[in-house]
Amino acid sequence: MGKSGGSNDPRAEAAARLRRLIPIGVSLIILLVVILIATAPRSGRGVDATVATPTETIDTPATEAPSEPAEPNAAGEAVPDTAASPPSPEPEATEAATSEKPAAGSRSLEGLHVHLIHVDPSAAPLPMLGGLDNPEQAKMQLEFTRQGAGIVQIPFTNIWTTAEAKRQAASWFSSRGTPGANQTELPPFDERLVLARESAVSVGGRLAMIPLLSAGNISIGGTTLDLSLAECWKPTGVGSFEAEIRNGDEQPVVRIERTWTLDEWDIELGQRIVNLSGEDLEIRWSQFGPPNLMPDRARYMDRRRMRFGYLLGEQNDPDRLAGVVADGAMLLELTDVANPKNDPVLWPNELSRAEGFELSWFASTSRYFAMAIHPVLDAEGRGDLSLGDVVAEIKRYPYKLNDEDVILTGLSWPAPSGPPAVLKAGATKSLSMGVYAGPLEKSILAGQQPYKTLNMQGLILYQMSSFCAICTFQWLAHILLAVLAFFDHYVVFDWGIAIILLVICVRTLLHPITRRSQMGMQKFGKQMQRLKPEIDKLQKKYGGDKKKMQEEQMRLFREHGINPLQMLGCLPMFLQMPIWVALYAGLYFSFDLRQEPAFWGVFQNFWNWPFLADLASPDHFFWEAPEPFKFLLWNITGINLLPLLMGAVFFFQQKYMTPSTSMSSEQETQQKIMRVMMVVLFPVMLYSAPSGLTLYILTSSTVGIMESRHIRKQVDAMDLDTLAPRPKPAAAGGRTAKDPQSRAYAKMMERRKQKKNKGPEKRFKKRK
Repeated sequence: MGKSGGSNDPRAEAAARLRRLIPIGVSLIILLVVILIATAPRSGRGVDATVATPTETIDTPATEAPSEPAEPNAAGEAVPDTAASPPSPEPEATEAATSEKPAAGSRSLEGLHVHLIHVDPSAAPLPMLGGLDNPEQAKMQLEFTRQGAGIVQIPFTNIWTTAEAKRQAASWFSSRGTPGANQTELPPFDERLVLARESAVSVGGRLAMIPLLSAGNISIGGTTLDLSLAECWKPTGVGSFEAEIRNGDEQPVVRIERTWTLDEWDIELGQRIVNLSGEDLEIRWSQFGPPNLMPDRARYMDRRRMRFGYLLGEQNDPDRLAGVVADGAMLLELTDVANPKNDPVLWPNELSRAEGFELSWFASTSRYFAMAIHPVLDAEGRGDLSLGDVVAEIKRYPYKLNDEDVILTGLSWPAPSGPPAVLKAGATKSLSMGVYAGPLEKSILAGQQPYKTLNMQGLILYQMSSFCAICTFQWLAHILLAVLAFFDHYVVFDWGIAIILLVICVRTLLHPITRRSQMGMQKFGKQMQRLKPEIDKLQKKYGGDKKKMQEEQMRLFREHGINPLQMLGCLPMFLQMPIWVALYAGLYFSFDLRQEPAFWGVFQNFWNWPFLADLASPDHFFWEAPEPFKFLLWNITGINLLPLLMGAVFFFQQKYMTPSTSMSSEQETQQKIMRVMMVVLFPVMLYSAPSGLTLYILTSSTVGIMESRHIRKQVDAMDLDTLAPRPKPAAAGGRTAKDPQSRAYAKMMERRKQKKNKGPEKRFKKRK
């Protein structure tokens, strides 16, 4: 009974119906909500509307915007003043790249402006490329800024300003992962060598920061828009940025993409301009190029330069058989570039226009480093060697800041003097380029791609000045450095000992000439001592007549077979001067010798003594200055010993090793002047020279003294106590027997006598 009564209960039936209807009702409500959300209108402004509320778009009027990126001195508004604000931080990570496609129809070009986005000052800094902790993984670190999507600075991972910092870093890197790792520390950041950093330019009494290789502006249909603002660049990844040009209806017209990638010493800047307008556009692009690099710490000679690599042009070399030319013909010293009177356009120049040259690469160099823009080639060095489709004109902008030269360069495409480029609807223009940022090291520039194909080893220039390039003997510098490298890499494994071995090789090659010269000098000195009584008689007889005295003295020399030409004068020294000059240039500019110690670094084991710790710098025997300072004409980095020892050796050589001869008062005065020049002036001039050069000269002079003593012993063993007999008068029509040198000397004196007998040249007035 209970069972039949439960099945017919109306309350139970109502509950069962509710259990079936409730899920159905909930499902209908959820479906209605989904339909409403899906069909609701969207109200944002693209992707940016979902991230943060953008600021009102600020139009950049064409009349106020700079026409070129590097005109910050024209007006204050031409360069954004960022002195009061640090580099812009990265926005929220939810921002994404705009992927909007152009509409089917063309978009209006009215009211073009750079789209500005919100920048959160409290956001984290932009991520960097590379690193400073492991030289095996990265050679440098790139620090970015949203301002122009450029680079703040480029510090190297394991290149340092001083030899002491280099030794400390080597100890730190080698001790990582060992029990003694905590005993050493990595040198502070200030000791790192920074290739270049953003330039500070004074604009309207305030400083404006110009990042490295940052974007300048873009011109669309005659409207120039500033791209140097931090608010217009949106990071889309590590080293990737994006900017948009929009019209008055907030429709994207042009998208600009900049992407930085790092591969050892090369930085690739990928640049694209995408036409989203739906119609053809006339465009112009400009950006900043390599500036002048940081000066060398010693500043003994500031040889910062700007260089060009070029192709001969399609007319002269249509098949590109000649390759890239980098012969230094277009070298520009820093003083030339900084001179405001010179032509501000660096490329094309007068020579390149006349010859039809095409730009392949452009570089700013210092003593040891270079920043060079070049075309992008593949891993095998294949590709277009011309940079003309990316850079049509290079312009320089010199400034003075705290008495220092600041040189900015601007890259333009196409050339401002020509018509604008036409970018087809929906097309993309690539303005990508490679950037070499590294040392002037031959193994890199001559042995790795793409630098080998681009002939960028031409950046290595052992030249003290462009005024007298041939006087540097670059071919000889290459030979000497090759010999030194052979001794260091395969024989003694030390650059200091290699320099001493080079001295021995050079002195050995010049020994026959040196021996003949010094034996002639010794013989001439002894012969002059024997003739002194007769010369004194001639001076008493013809003391008032110098010409007659000279003629009689020459006659006396001929009668006794004395030949002054047998001394060869200063020929051995003159033969060594090209070696000194070439070695000077080689040691000064060779990156291989930078911060290389002498004698296996033995002096540095004694309380970190800086003596000969860097063969490319002064020896610093007594003291090394924390910061170089100016004194008279020198940039002093410490107190040096080798130049003082060199002067002492020269004095000893002049005082005790030069044979004494009978000389007139004028000759004695000339010899004193030469002695002062050798003993005082020469060491003073070389006081701040590379210690490798002073070590070479000091060693060569010391070896020369020992060589002179050996030759003097040979001369002393000769029988020179008696003079040569007077020759008998020659028979009629005959000739006096003489050795070849005596005959040459006699002929020279005879020609001089005949020239004197002719008297002054007669001149006649023209008849009217």
